[in-house]
Amino acid sequence: MVGIRMASGGVESCPCCNEPRIGLFCEQCGHSYAVAAPPAPSSWCAVIAPDQNYFEGARAEGDRFSFPASSPARRVPLTGASVRIGRRSGSRRTTPEIDLADPPADPGVSREHARLLAQPDGTWAVLDEGSTNGTYVNDSRQRIAARQPVPLADGDRVHLGVWTTITLRRGS
Repeated sequence: MVGIRMASGGVESCPCCNEPRIGLFCEQCGHSYAVAAPPAPSSWCAVIAPDQNYFEGARAEGDRFSFPASSPARRVPLTGASVRIGRRSGSRRTTPEIDLADPPADPGVSREHARLLAQPDGTWAVLDEGSTNGTYVNDSRQRIAARQPVPLADGDRVHLGVWTTITLRRGS
């Protein structure tokens, strides 16, 4: 079976969040074991950076927080069927692939904020995990619906937290 991971003790674990498998769905993230994981696109990356325009926009809480003075963009290759976005949690023993707890830590990002999902056609979609402050795509002022995948294309921007923008890029 594609995507099988083994947790300690030889128990199968979820390919999305590494929780031990119990039943047909992951108790942690809801992954269905009945559906094979889509092929992971090999040439996509996420460019993560503080975004001054988003920070100053209607969704930003600029009066409560200061925009980070200097923070270079960082690139994260998108691999696998799912890429978690959030903040690491010692108590939950989770570290998302896109960890926004590193400086400058975005105070508006939930621990399990969103997820990028590989699509069968080689593209990606974003799914908000029911975050407190929502997830937005491109210039929309409307939060995306929780737990409903939204298709993304090359150059699309995912806004979350107080100042974070993740831009999807196809190619190197």
